[in-house]
Amino acid sequence: MSWLYLASIVTSMVCMGLVDHRWRLFLFDRPRVALAAVAVGFALFLAWDLVAIEIEVYSKGASPAMSGVDVAPHLPLEELFFITFLCYITGVLHGLFTRLLAHRATRREAVR
Repeated sequence: MSWLYLASIVTSMVCMGLVDHRWRLFLFDRPRVALAAVAVGFALFLAWDLVAIEIEVYSKGASPAMSGVDVAPHLPLEELFFITFLCYITGVLHGLFTRLLAHRATRREAVR
């Protein structure tokens, strides 16, 4: 039993949080909207996972890097953190690209 995979996900989430905090891209820009978006995304992805497990499309693999803690059959603890990270990084990237495209449009207008 190892906690390496979970530690990697949590470390990645903390690093993404630092980037978000520095440039206020998602959670640190509009916290209520961000938390709602992450919660909705989390619920949808968790439902998707549960359906996939139920119809036997998905099953938990064996890895020495995983904790071995299951929150449900074939649903490891790490999956909950991964889903959260997936939703969070999507929001941060959306904020980043929205800002970059707005900056690019502003620069184009200034050139005209």
